[in-house]
Amino acid sequence: MQNATPTALATPISFVDEDERLLYLIKERNDYGAFTQLFKKYYNYLCEQSYCIVKCEQKAEEIVADLFYKLWKRRDSIKVATKVKCYLHASVRNRTIDHLRKYRREKNFSDVELPEYISHFTSPDDYAIGEDCRERIRRAVNKLPPKGRQVFLLSRDEGLKYREIAEQLQLSVKTVETHIRRSLIFLRSELHPELGEFV
Repeated sequence: MQNATPTALATPISFVDEDERLLYLIKERNDYGAFTQLFKKYYNYLCEQSYCIVKCEQKAEEIVADLFYKLWKRRDSIKVATKVKCYLHASVRNRTIDHLRKYRREKNFSDVELPEYISHFTSPDDYAIGEDCRERIRRAVNKLPPKGRQVFLLSRDEGLKYREIAEQLQLSVKTVETHIRRSLIFLRSELHPELGEFV
């Protein structure tokens, strides 16, 4: 990795908080010292969030480590339009859920329950950030077509399995799967600019 630019280097830009300043130094000045500070600040927190979903300490650590590796590797192109903590939280949550989906496909577990779209929050600050993310998700969900929104909410909010949704709405399981897949693609495209490139 490249040599670090002094993290304390003054900049003519005013920042909302320390995280925004560190991200600026990482993106614009290739400051590995700033990257290390961000890593140390959030590594344990993100591992805890990932573990709440994946229930495996080693896998959670791997997911978080990979997230930071990609963040440094792609530092020039990172776009964060929200708080850095919310960006990192959303990124690791989605990477963890993607891991579980991949595992389910590989094991052919068609009915394995996935975690809630928003994971556990452990402090008032975490909850406030989560509320911001959840409000953005709610707005995006409201843009879904009526039937797709109904299927999506039955799956995510009510926790119904695909076959249960199919029975309740008198649809085929395949149709339910299609609605869910299309909804997730739409939500990912809607939330991408707000929550960052890893969502």
